Amino acid sequence: MAAAVAFVFAASCYPSYLAARSPVPGARIGFSNTMLSIRLLNTLLHLLQTLALRSYTLGVVTALLVSLPYSLYVFHRLRAENLVTARDLYRALGLGVVLHTPVVLGAQMAGGALVRLLSRGG
Repeated sequence: MAAAVAFVFAASCYPSYLAARSPVPGARIGFSNTMLSIRLLNTLLHLLQTLALRSYTLGVVTALLVSLPYSLYVFHRLRAENLVTARDLYRALGLGVVLHTPVVLGAQMAGGALVRLLSRGG
């Protein structure tokens, strides 16, 4: 599971890195916003799972203490710097809803494959 979490983290950091290298409205910021939206939606799903099950679920503390404030802060800063419009953010959230499950499942599969590869010695 740690490898899957690492892939999800990398999948959200790399687009942010690309967008920071060229902070001009366009595809890089759109891609970064979409990945950030996926991170925000994942946070909300962790919270909903915890509430529905009425017990602790893995990742909920990190989601609430790290991912939620980070996501909201970045979205706020992008708007404050006029790098994105409200429409851009809504588009990113819509794409995030559509892509959340494939991205998270893909990261889990990639993490599992990495663990199997490393456990065989390379």
